Amino acid sequence: MEFITVTLVLLAMIGVLVIAHEWGHFIVARIFKMRVDDFSIGFGPRLIRIAKVGDTEYNIRAFPLGGFVKIAGMSADEEPLVKARKSLEAHTSPSATPEQAAEAANPEDTSDLFSSRPIWQRSLVILAGPVMSFVFGVMVFCLAGCTVGIPGSAVTTRIASASPGGAAYSIGLRSGDIIDAVNHQPVKTGDELAGILQRNFHHPLTLTVNRGEKVLTVIGTPQQYVDDDGNPLYAQTVVKPNSLKESGLKPGDVINQIGDSNVTGSVQMFRLLLDSVGKKTAMNLWRNNNDVTIDINLQPAQLSHLPTVKDFPIGMLKVSLELAIVHVPFTESIGFGFRVTRSIFQNLAEMFQQRHASQLKNSTGGIVMMYNLTGLAVKLGVSQVVLLAGQLSISLAIFNILPIPVLDGGHLLSYFIEWIRRGQKMSEKQQQAFLLTGMAVIGVLFMLIFTNDIHKVITHQIPR
Repeated sequence: MEFITVTLVLLAMIGVLVIAHEWGHFIVARIFKMRVDDFSIGFGPRLIRIAKVGDTEYNIRAFPLGGFVKIAGMSADEEPLVKARKSLEAHTSPSATPEQAAEAANPEDTSDLFSSRPIWQRSLVILAGPVMSFVFGVMVFCLAGCTVGIPGSAVTTRIASASPGGAAYSIGLRSGDIIDAVNHQPVKTGDELAGILQRNFHHPLTLTVNRGEKVLTVIGTPQQYVDDDGNPLYAQTVVKPNSLKESGLKPGDVINQIGDSNVTGSVQMFRLLLDSVGKKTAMNLWRNNNDVTIDINLQPAQLSHLPTVKDFPIGMLKVSLELAIVHVPFTESIGFGFRVTRSIFQNLAEMFQQRHASQLKNSTGGIVMMYNLTGLAVKLGVSQVVLLAGQLSISLAIFNILPIPVLDGGHLLSYFIEWIRRGQKMSEKQQQAFLLTGMAVIGVLFMLIFTNDIHKVITHQIPR
């Protein structure tokens, strides 16, 4: 039953995202009075013809994997077919409007074809798809807070995900499970649960878990986190920010990262701070259950200007606890949407700037990863499904704008080449070679991503 539910939600989500994308192409093509023959939900044989408005048929097709829009003249070999169709319509369509009849009576008129339009119009039609995907994703984020709700600051006892290889994963805890009690003592909040786990490293704990209609009892042992060399990790919580107070550091902040280096201990942290003297440096913090980044600029001064911190060991059962969903006013929801969108691009930029191949590999996924993320979101509720849809819509925009033939970015690349050649289009042979190259690249990417997904499944690297 869970498989069916997750599959249906994923198909519905893909359908909505692709329709939004194709609507961008469609609406701009209509603005430029290009002929659009078909706007379909799904692929394959037509099941239902919803309506025909003007030249455009609106259809529902057999396979509900997105949809497509067919703009007349996008294929190089389509022009003779369009002329023949117009000539046929001139004699067989008694219900045609005077404008349509006049157009059909002159089959040599190709002014409404995509291929007959200037480069800038064709480029805008193609660009409209990724732009609409991006706008749709941002709108989803901006409206989520005042509709389905967004994660707040309060931590719950419900598991958002269990990291592969962690104690929670090994004892069978999964996304959506609610920890009601530890050692038969009820826990009400995530902060209370985290505190108990932090104080009981290497001590077995009996957990009472609520999973739907079932109540489970499992035994887990919290472990302190270690680095790649096996050294225990500690967090540095700020007691006194001292001169860094001007940079935005506050008491209670937990310092995670300075520059490009993760903080693993107070001695190492002070060394990183001293190395940053005289230059602007980013400091990543954990503040009130939120990820915060500030810029610090230490000047040569006395050691008393450095912050005072207190070490405490970190570790748990390697689970992420869900944040309580809250509803916020419209203006706050808009702000949330823009912050989430900005963070997506900031993370993407940092990943490429630092050239973290492993991080790129871990964050890249195909249909298998999408199914897993959808499964996690379904367990956590409508809010998480909606937020995932927003993220996937922006990802669709970014992927489609890549300059790979077959994708929208590939079409834009071909128009750029045409512009460089002063309006001379590629020959049919060149277009075929261009498209085959794109299909080969997409095929290789698909195989790499799919293989990466399968490897994650086999090696249990996917959170559950």
